Amino acid sequence: MPSTRTVTLDLHVHTNYSHDGRDSVEAVVQSAIAQGLDGIAICDHNTMAGSVAARSSVAEHQLELVIIPGIEVSTSQGHLLVLGLDDAIEQGLPPEETIERARQQERETNGTVAIIAPHPYHPFRHSLGRRCLTPGVDAIEVFNARYFTGLANAWAKWTAARHRMTAVAGSDAHTADCVGLATVEVEVSAAAIREPALIVKRLKEGAVRIARCRRAPRGRYYTQLCRKRR
Repeated sequence: MPSTRTVTLDLHVHTNYSHDGRDSVEAVVQSAIAQGLDGIAICDHNTMAGSVAARSSVAEHQLELVIIPGIEVSTSQGHLLVLGLDDAIEQGLPPEETIERARQQERETNGTVAIIAPHPYHPFRHSLGRRCLTPGVDAIEVFNARYFTGLANAWAKWTAARHRMTAVAGSDAHTADCVGLATVEVEVSAAAIREPALIVKRLKEGAVRIARCRRAPRGRYYTQLCRKRR
């Protein structure tokens, strides 16, 4: 039986390539390394530029951090995280069409794409609500570190359990100091620990468990929430 290793990941991280992200790719990467993470998914709003820049920076400086390519797509009904894409998906489409376009890329590249419903019940955040159960969604983010009362997270957790959906957590960090507040662990083969595509495949299979769940500072979250949206 091949040896395996547990990798610790933050699946929901923003950089200043997001309109409401504050810190640079380099600052985010260094924060992830300082937190002892094995990898992060850069999921900037409606762009993969931050993900591409992070992968380039890590390769250039030969850093020990896996960058999972990702994007947070603003569908017409709420946000979707899509991990493992090569190209961005147009914003403003219905969730079903967004999912189909992600699957089309998956087929065309013979790769693996994992689709996550982030903060599905959080108010004021263009959340999917019960549309998180749309066919094709692979996992529900049941712990998002940016919250006030925790009720939305609890509702998401109940939904995932009720419908036997894979449950994940993410920091939704918009500043470097919040990276790693919420993490998951994924068991992968020792040969796959530096392969984003193989990690995404394990995520899609549901081979993931929630590890760390810490709340972002309330003042920081409130300030970010009040920033102008695009």
